[in-house]
Amino acid sequence: MTSRLSESGFGLELQDVDLADLNDQIIERVTKAFYASGGALLIRNQEHLTPENLRDFVALFGTVEKNEKYNPDFLMPDFPEILRLGNLMENGKRAALWIKSDDVLMWHSDDTFRDPQPIGSCLYCVTAPPTGAATWFAGMTHAYQALSDDLKKTITPLTALHSYDHLNEFLRLSNPHRPPLSEELLKELPPIERPLVVKHPVTGKKALYVTPIHMESVNGMTEEDARPLLNQLLVHATQPQFTFAHAWKSGDLVLWDNRCAMHAPSPFDADKHDRLMYRLTINGEQIESAAEQS
Repeated sequence: MTSRLSESGFGLELQDVDLADLNDQIIERVTKAFYASGGALLIRNQEHLTPENLRDFVALFGTVEKNEKYNPDFLMPDFPEILRLGNLMENGKRAALWIKSDDVLMWHSDDTFRDPQPIGSCLYCVTAPPTGAATWFAGMTHAYQALSDDLKKTITPLTALHSYDHLNEFLRLSNPHRPPLSEELLKELPPIERPLVVKHPVTGKKALYVTPIHMESVNGMTEEDARPLLNQLLVHATQPQFTFAHAWKSGDLVLWDNRCAMHAPSPFDADKHDRLMYRLTINGEQIESAAEQS
């Protein structure tokens, strides 16, 4: 059984499936459901999964990253593919990557400034607070389809520069202790040009590709013209009909597709409640420019 998670049809919950038993029938069900979901697939009641089960499931969709860029203390022992997220402490030290969320949702698609970009991620809930800490998801294919024909025609040829430095400087506004990027990182991750409208390499569907906090500029446009356009597209894409918020429970799993979905974390009281999530990240087939397909 399946059920849709938003009014537009974006997001899919797949029911009555055990990911510890990846037989041919289950593999076919989950892969079809993932690409039919529009970019976010929810599967509940997986409390019994082992690290091997998680890794094997995610590997159905691409190459699983080993998280070399993260502090080894935040990785699952013997399973570097699993990054621990949350406020977990061990022996007085953080044992998970702690990212404090704000009330204002920071919508994004992961690492659009990397080349190749990771195509998706999986979040698996170990421990969740009773309130707060929901993760929001937005369907960029459905949002694109709802644009006017004139706006589609305007934005399809456009490209933007995605920059880690731009993101870092944005984050430094509210986190002044965060250092500027090193010269090494600036050279390792220079700005990359990406289209505003993309074609998914598997489904062939077009989607908006708009992450304003990563976007330094829109080519051929002034900042005064570009920023209102990007904000207009973000507001459009995050309307209620294209989004849903998932309130986590232990054993929940969401697999999302960076090529056609955005997400945003929401805050919780970390002084009173614990939260521990496992995240696995996938590499694979990259987006294409929709302009080349028109």
